[in-house]
Amino acid sequence: MKTTKEIELSIIKKFKKTIWRPFTRAINEYELVEDGDKIAVCISGGKDSMLLAKLFQELERHGKKNFDVVFLTMNPGYNEKNRCRILDNAKHLNVPITMFESDIFDAVATVEDSPCYLCARMRRGHLYNKAKELGCNKIALGHHFDDVIETILMGMLYSGQIQTMMPKLHSTNFEGMELIRPLYLVRESDIIHWASYNELEFLRCACRFTEAIEEERRQKALESGETSDDISDIESSSKRKEIKELIASLHKVNPFVEKNIFRSVENVNLKTIIAYKKDGVTYNFLDGYHKEDKSLPFERGIDQRFEGEDIIDKVESDLKSMADEGYKDFHSRLMPEIDKDVIIGVRTPELRKYANQFAKHENDARAFKKHLPHRYYDEMNLHGFLIEKNKDFDKCIEELDDFLEYVDNWATCDLTNPKVLGRCKDKLVPHIDRWIATGKTYYVRYAIKLLMTHFLDDDYSIDYMYKVADVHSDEYYVKMMIAWYFATALAKQYDDAVTFLTEERLGEWEHNKTIQKAIESNRIDKTTKDYLRTLKRK
Repeated sequence: MKTTKEIELSIIKKFKKTIWRPFTRAINEYELVEDGDKIAVCISGGKDSMLLAKLFQELERHGKKNFDVVFLTMNPGYNEKNRCRILDNAKHLNVPITMFESDIFDAVATVEDSPCYLCARMRRGHLYNKAKELGCNKIALGHHFDDVIETILMGMLYSGQIQTMMPKLHSTNFEGMELIRPLYLVRESDIIHWASYNELEFLRCACRFTEAIEEERRQKALESGETSDDISDIESSSKRKEIKELIASLHKVNPFVEKNIFRSVENVNLKTIIAYKKDGVTYNFLDGYHKEDKSLPFERGIDQRFEGEDIIDKVESDLKSMADEGYKDFHSRLMPEIDKDVIIGVRTPELRKYANQFAKHENDARAFKKHLPHRYYDEMNLHGFLIEKNKDFDKCIEELDDFLEYVDNWATCDLTNPKVLGRCKDKLVPHIDRWIATGKTYYVRYAIKLLMTHFLDDDYSIDYMYKVADVHSDEYYVKMMIAWYFATALAKQYDDAVTFLTEERLGEWEHNKTIQKAIESNRIDKTTKDYLRTLKRK
């Protein structure tokens, strides 16, 4: 078995193309991780979930997102050998797991009808409950690309429906929680290769039902003279195994078959669909067939929504139609300084999708952006997402100047991330200096955020740390951003950042908050955390 360091390096070097890049592509393409998330990476002890844990550790070290993560393991009743294997692997891989107990295996032991389905449902419920108890808003599962395409074919061949395993889902039973699948674009063969290359052995299925069947097969094999190598896993008799074999046989004829199965649920042509279901309602192609407007009800969308109406009223109406009361309550608790009545409650991914379509209507988007200040928090976030669409640096800066004047909360400030700023870093620095010089809370916070996002990696200079350290403010959200910046700097540019603590260059509150946030981060090792604790000021 290779060392922890060798295993970690293999992810971003040898397996960069096959594992790391598909992982980060899924994170970005499906917006699986957002600033401020606290994610429970659920570890079963198998190869997929253990790799997922290591990928999240690398994302914390090298990624642009600022989030927290816990590694959650449930013991549903494993035998002692399997339990120890999980703990030993986690220790070797330096994954600080949190294990909790449940009695799921006992609960399903006597169930004859679909015990695996019931077990999976119960396990997920326990994981959601524990994750929420730990303050998480998302759980991450280890389903990979092959799980996705197998689910597509299983639905068609065995259930008579077209469906897929989604990259993320809102929980229907745990308010404010989401499920994400960051391995969505990673092939299982590459995960197996990674485990084999690093000489790692993980659990397969460790439930009692499986163990009983395996023992029965083992006894039959011994009686018939077969070797243990002839004894197949329980999976060989499953429908999923049949689908795996079917796809493998099709691959021999067409090497692109896996990608084509996946693309089939991305390229659905609604004009050739007889019917589809949404929220329990069936829509049929005959619904609009005899009407002058030949488009189906589900084809009409945002492209027709902005014509001939007052844009401000229309946007407000659209956003209210997407409101989620649970999300509104959750968000209002995060921002007690904001009046709850000005929060509509549109989830961020839905608001981004809306912004993507809204931006195509340039005249309407321009009119909306001129209407500052906006009445609702959600409208301000929408405005920020529209600014992100700018490809012209100077135009983007001009719009940010207008926008930041009216920003009144940390979330709106931190959510706005125009990519064009990162492509013009040399031109960006003077504007960062200018915004800091205003002394206005959210101009200053935004400027420090840009220094944290764009100037702690390839374009790093200690001069930028001095810029942040020289900011003196009594505003809580400025001081918090200073601490966030230096906690991140400790993870990325430790040797320079730690001198600002040892030499006490920060205010006492910012100094101690930096240490607190660094200690809470998984990007910093235990030895360093122990040292940082000694630097606290009293």
